[in-house]
Amino acid sequence: MAARRVGSPRTLARSPLLAPLRRMAVRVSPRRRAGLAVARLRRYLPGVLLAGLAAGLAFAIASAFFGPEEAFFAPIAAVVCVGIAAGQRARRAVEIAVGVALGLTAADLLVDLIGAGPVQLGVAVVLAMAAAVVLGTGSVLVNQSAVAAVLVIALAPEGDANPLIRLADALIGGGVAVLLASVLGPHPGRAVERAGVGILDHLIEVVRGIGEALERVDLEHAERMLTEAGRTDERVVELDRALEAARESARLGHRRRSLHPRGPMPLLRSRMELTAGTVRTLARAAANAVRHGQPVDARLVTALEDLAVALGELRRWAQGGNGRREARDAALRAARLASEIPSEGRPLTSGVLIGQIRSAAIDILRSTGLNQAEAVRALERSAGRADTPEDREG
Repeated sequence: MAARRVGSPRTLARSPLLAPLRRMAVRVSPRRRAGLAVARLRRYLPGVLLAGLAAGLAFAIASAFFGPEEAFFAPIAAVVCVGIAAGQRARRAVEIAVGVALGLTAADLLVDLIGAGPVQLGVAVVLAMAAAVVLGTGSVLVNQSAVAAVLVIALAPEGDANPLIRLADALIGGGVAVLLASVLGPHPGRAVERAGVGILDHLIEVVRGIGEALERVDLEHAERMLTEAGRTDERVVELDRALEAARESARLGHRRRSLHPRGPMPLLRSRMELTAGTVRTLARAAANAVRHGQPVDARLVTALEDLAVALGELRRWAQGGNGRREARDAALRAARLASEIPSEGRPLTSGVLIGQIRSAAIDILRSTGLNQAEAVRALERSAGRADTPEDREG
């Protein structure tokens, strides 16, 4: 019986069965991990340094009033209030103070009534968290009340410390954090712009990657773009935090440090999730086309490049440039080019790609300020009406 022929190492390495392992190797490679770590540190380093400064200053102020032994809660409150993520600092400071008060009250009452111990600690945590939940407050207050109860019973079991001093510590820490964040924290408007531009850059990279995967018939690259397209949501969350911080800054009266109400980013944000969803569908259709060996018209690759150009013009507009008109033109050009592909004989995945390119064009037109009816009219004037179910824009 003839021996079964075994493929060459290069052939085995390219086997579709090993595609998940190849993607995992790319994601966890040392160079990639190092690059991601440096990027994360660069993003969060200002917040880390601000938290350290707030903790030290809060401890110094509380120590000056009450002595170092009683200044325990001030740096804790300062660190939690500053946080690493931007947004909602004033509300967080209030929640910390109220949470500490609830935790202190529950812990001190139990210590006075039944002493300290594991059972009392558990009961104090339950009471403090239950009181916070009944008040209908956020998770920060609930957690902080539990932490305060634990610290009081674990570190001051005799209950000889003055609860008012502990509460004053928390207020000092929260006040220092809010003051430093207001004066030294990142500019809310710039944080919004940075987060929004990061989303657009990510979408540009994915759309161009989809075109490259189709052009090279590269399944591994297509699946990588599908994975990357799914990572847009976490970037949108970061943008929402930055927008909330800008709105809070405006409410506190820091007009120069707040988001300009006429800036383009809130408008762009209103379409971010829809655009990201459209790009995910594009990536999925591209991966399916490559996986099943379905032919792809070269005009689709060019249309995807035009979409990337349109997103780049949105990016320029978001940074204060004049890219709004150019973004509309590029989006309509992409839709027009894709719509020129005849429906007869084209694969199903090509129809999906055409439909999603038209939908992406609508999303970009809406992002520039057109309403739904205006965007659809502009699309149909430029690219004609949709002629298949896959091409319905919305």
